[in-house]
Amino acid sequence: MREGGRYPDAWHYMHMKDPTSMSPGSIMPSYSWLLTNQLNLLTTPAKIRTLRSLGVPYPAGYELTASQDLTAQADQISNNLRNGNIDCQSDREIIALIAYLQRLGTDIKPKANPSTPISEGAPK
Repeated sequence: MREGGRYPDAWHYMHMKDPTSMSPGSIMPSYSWLLTNQLNLLTTPAKIRTLRSLGVPYPAGYELTASQDLTAQADQISNNLRNGNIDCQSDREIIALIAYLQRLGTDIKPKANPSTPISEGAPK
C-alpha cells in the first residue's frame, strides 16, 4: 500500500526479473517479459479520457500532454537504472510498472489535528 519510495528503482527491476534475488524464498514468478516488451503510448490519450470519466481528476486537455510527462518520468527511471549498472530502454513496460510502484501511497498524508501543537504530533 505504501510501496512508493520504499525501494530504489533497481530493486523493483531485479524483483520483477528474478524475485528470489531480492526476496529469498519468494514464490512469485518472474515477470521478465516486462523488461523487453515495449510500452504502447498510442492508447494513452484514450486511457486518460476514460479514467477522467470514471472520476480521476485529470485536468481538461491532459490527454494531449500525458505522453510527454510519461516520457520524462520514464527517462528519469531509465537513468536511475543506468546509474545502477542496469541497461534498460525507457520505453519498456518495466519502466511504467516501476513508475507506478514508486507512486503507491506517496500521496497519503496524515490528517492534521488542529488542537495538537505541531511539536507534539512530530514522530519520535
